[in-house]
Amino acid sequence: MEKGSVAIAFVLATCLAALSACGDGEEEATPTATVTPAVTVTPQTTPEATPSPTPIRGTYEVQAGDTLSGIADQFGVDLETLAEANDIADPDLIYPGQVLIIPAPTP
Repeated sequence: MEKGSVAIAFVLATCLAALSACGDGEEEATPTATVTPAVTVTPQTTPEATPSPTPIRGTYEVQAGDTLSGIADQFGVDLETLAEANDIADPDLIYPGQVLIIPAPTP
């Protein structure tokens, strides 16, 4: 054997010896940590306030000459309650043919 071949054989033998000293050639499994939360939090939504609907008695079609206050008196309903039930900002602005919701009278 030549000197170069002997040196290569020595290096290979040294490497093989080092590998065999490390085990059977398989890598050892590194343990992994598993994190489990102590408490699971589920987000909850807060329901928005829902306005309670106005109990309805019926409807009325506005006639020429009608006033909102007159209709309220006719059905025994408070003028403000009647205006609110129909989304009327100005009680003086109603027109013939307009259909009004007549709320049930409040006790």
